[in-house]
Amino acid sequence: MRRLSLRMGSAADVERFAAEFYAGAVVRPVGDGRDFEMGNETVAAQGFSLSDLWVTAEIDATVDPVENAFMIDLVQGGRMRLDTEAYGTVLLQPGDVGVLPPEGRFRNLAEDIDLDVVALDTAALTRWAGQVHGVAVDRVRLSGITPRSGAHARRWATTMVHVRDRVLGNPMLLDGSVALDEAFGLLASRFLETFPNTVLDEAGRRGSARTPALPSRLVRSVTEHLRTHAHRPFDPAELARLTGGPARAAVAGLRRAGTDPAAVLWRARLDGVRAALRDAGPAVPVDLVAGRWGFVRPALFRTAYARAFGETPEDTAAG
Repeated sequence: MRRLSLRMGSAADVERFAAEFYAGAVVRPVGDGRDFEMGNETVAAQGFSLSDLWVTAEIDATVDPVENAFMIDLVQGGRMRLDTEAYGTVLLQPGDVGVLPPEGRFRNLAEDIDLDVVALDTAALTRWAGQVHGVAVDRVRLSGITPRSGAHARRWATTMVHVRDRVLGNPMLLDGSVALDEAFGLLASRFLETFPNTVLDEAGRRGSARTPALPSRLVRSVTEHLRTHAHRPFDPAELARLTGGPARAAVAGLRRAGTDPAAVLWRARLDGVRAALRDAGPAVPVDLVAGRWGFVRPALFRTAYARAFGETPEDTAAG
């Protein structure tokens, strides 16, 4: 993970920051003459980043489209108006969610704004969408930059908070943790569900026929693969390769055959923690070992571990 912290006290500083990390912009402070400041705190991981971004006073910015990432803003304070070429005018207030226009120049009017920002790498999202939904596109394209419903907006906020606080904010998670690597998939999945886009449109046109159960031979093969590779993040490309279809259909087919891949991974990772604790002994913190295997909620992990093995993780480590 990489961390970035910046404070900018002039429009020129903001323009340089935007050009380096997002897109070209022309920024003009406006309003009542208060001191102008823009702040940014970012944590970046493979394929995505999360930021806390705020601006005191008001700005009027003309911004080029962000080409290499989808920028999703959750407004925590203040208000923002986006005047866009492709999506019309969008007003965002506290609790609202919106994507910075990925196409066409736009005007951004912001007043005392405080944002939680998620950036998703465009190329990585497009690959992930193709693997999961079986839709080959050169780029995920949006037909709207606001959520499909209020419920979708709330689910986006919940997912973002989980990744920010439980994953990126967990001091026991190190680079290479299963949970850290899979956080991109959580955000990518929620993004495609939240905003109207070409991938889901195409998947819908292909029909929503009931997915049949996978043959028992294939279920055994996939289950063994999941158990063997439980120390790695769940990879939709591998699931698609193993089953010969989109990962989403493979998951549905496994469940119809009576096998939940999430449950298989959960148990296999508990087994992995147990073996690691036996090897490491009591000198290594339990939460550190659990974090490497993707368990980001210590209380939930300990309950599941005791239920699975009839002892606490500390008992296992003590031998």
